[in-house]
Amino acid sequence: MRACEAFRNLAENAATNEVIAALINATRDKDSHVRWKACEALGELGEKAATNEVVAALLNARRDKDSYVQLGASEAFRNLAEKAATNEVVAALLNAMRDEESYVRMGACEALGELGEKAATNEVIAALLNATRDKDYHVRREACQALGNLGGKAATNEVIATLINATRDEIYGVRWRACEALGNLGAKAAANEVIAALINATRNEDSDVRWKACEALGKLGEKAATYEVIAALMNATRDADSYGRREACQALRR
Repeated sequence: MRACEAFRNLAENAATNEVIAALINATRDKDSHVRWKACEALGELGEKAATNEVVAALLNARRDKDSYVQLGASEAFRNLAEKAATNEVVAALLNAMRDEESYVRMGACEALGELGEKAATNEVIAALLNATRDKDYHVRREACQALGNLGGKAATNEVIATLINATRDEIYGVRWRACEALGNLGAKAAANEVIAALINATRNEDSDVRWKACEALGKLGEKAATYEVIAALMNATRDADSYGRREACQALRR
């Protein structure tokens, strides 16, 4: 663990191939503190560490049973994006989205979403749109969330149509992530079709979908202040689930 901390303190000066290989190996150490510090160190190494191998190791670490290791891997992605050319990190994550293992694809979607607007390129948006059709619902769910985190550049007709379709996914986790994403896109997503889909989602059989739909409607701005929306939110104030009632009240307040 001390060796990992030393590499971290040396930062980019330590970013030789041998050091990077040693830290990648340390992300698989039996001691969770070593795995955690190895992730942190990788995140500090800068441009030379923005490789497919490092990204693969960090994606794997995000699934670690230890929460500190998970956090260290997530922070490492953000640090690499700041210290290295973001394009290199994004390219490695796009490569990971084509992996045969679904957990790798899921982690790549999640990481791209955490990079936010920095990652909002046409290539990333296209890859995430494709991921919303993945056979694994975990990947579809994280792709929806990532699209919602990319900011205004992602508020295209194709993205909005895809997210509307995802509000009808067979898996409730995908449905509520899609509602959340539409809300995160804000006023730019406030088309009639979006509003109609979210109103419909306020009546979904799953409580998480219902309250996320209410939350999203509250984020869409003045365009969503229609009679139909207000009626749906007033009805939601009587929801059996307290989260649904709370978000309906909050949305009406806005």
